[in-house]
Amino acid sequence: MKQPRSEKSAFFQAWDQERWIQIAFFAVVVSIGVASRFWLVDWPNVKPVAALVLFSAFFFRRVSFALLALVLIMVISDLGIGAYDWRLMASVYLSLAIAAGLGCWVKASVSPTAPTRLGIGQIGRFTIASLIMSTVFFVLTNGVVWWFGQWYPASWSGLASCYAAGLPFYRATMIGDLFFTGALVGGYMAIDAICARASLWRGRVAIAVSDS
Repeated sequence: MKQPRSEKSAFFQAWDQERWIQIAFFAVVVSIGVASRFWLVDWPNVKPVAALVLFSAFFFRRVSFALLALVLIMVISDLGIGAYDWRLMASVYLSLAIAAGLGCWVKASVSPTAPTRLGIGQIGRFTIASLIMSTVFFVLTNGVVWWFGQWYPASWSGLASCYAAGLPFYRATMIGDLFFTGALVGGYMAIDAICARASLWRGRVAIAVSDS
């Protein structure tokens, strides 16, 4: 009896078979996340951490891997950068953890018969998720600065001043999140296409050998 054709992409067929690929990808995510917090110090709020967490939650089978990557990235880099107010730190961690939830939201839109394909719907959701996580980061962290800090008066005008002062950083966060999310999604689609072509080529070679 002829077996039904698998709808999974070539890259994720290899992913299912090779556990080391999962480990390697996890290590790459953590390494890039940690390194970026040191290398991009001259670019405030332009970091790939949120995009890495968003894409990891979509990419891994379990969201716990994305959250673990987030914790490792932030803890390791914070040890080198230095500690700051724990309340602000908590708001940063929480806002980044929300990115993992958004990654699950993107993944929920994928058909169960083709769990690795990225169509227009998924690309659109990635774009929306990127904008949402930038906005959550801006609202949450600036709210904590206003509530617990000493820079702005505890009034509506103080709150407005705090958010107004944070708008340039909000713009930088949004641009960075959109760029890095697009780079990750585009990179995945490119690798998937290359693997699909390689798989097709191997299949043609196998048929030619069997017919000879």
